[in-house]
Amino acid sequence: MTNRLVKKVKNTRFMKRFPGFNLGSLVVMIFCSFLIVISTFTPIPILKLAVPQEAFINPSHFFAGVNSIAKITNTFNYIPQIPVLLMIAAILGPRLGLLSVIIYISAGLSGLPIFAAGGGVNYYTQHGFGYILGFAPAVFIAGNILSGKMELFYSFRAAFTGMLIIHLTGIVYLIIVLLVRRESFFAIFGWIWQSSGIQFFYDLIFAMAAVIIGRLLRKSLWVAMD
Repeated sequence: MTNRLVKKVKNTRFMKRFPGFNLGSLVVMIFCSFLIVISTFTPIPILKLAVPQEAFINPSHFFAGVNSIAKITNTFNYIPQIPVLLMIAAILGPRLGLLSVIIYISAGLSGLPIFAAGGGVNYYTQHGFGYILGFAPAVFIAGNILSGKMELFYSFRAAFTGMLIIHLTGIVYLIIVLLVRRESFFAIFGWIWQSSGIQFFYDLIFAMAAVIIGRLLRKSLWVAMD
């Protein structure tokens, strides 16, 4: 085993962009699918700015006291699905990353309660199913971008592009579902803000970090994937 590792290092096979399909990479793919499930049910509480109207009407009175910071913030439960997905793109690349997403979606549609609101073949009627559909093109395109040079620019480009694809796909699907249900314009806007409003900003920050972490993890997982 040690001789095999030494031989890989000498032949610079660790510099290979992405692994091929084999038993080791299949195990990592299934593990990555499980990571998406974990991220779905692991909300991260984050403070966000929420300035009430009173702060602008009488700011001196409003900000008086030691708890003024608590008055303009509240807790936002961030769901780290998109950063985890883009980390998978950095680990597995476009093809194996896409297969990992297909495993996840297929398992959910088959009835396993791994989506945010459960699972089953009728899950396509849910408002948020468009975001799940966006995982597939996002991981493939981000993985292709990460096949380029190992530079920070490519990491940012992959993170931003993948995140944008997921949100756009989710928003379009959301609008179609709500229009079919004859929801009002204000209801549609409210759902879009709830699904992609503040989430969009945090997705960009965490996705960038996740891509960098994914590239580092790919090196450490190379033995299992090659």
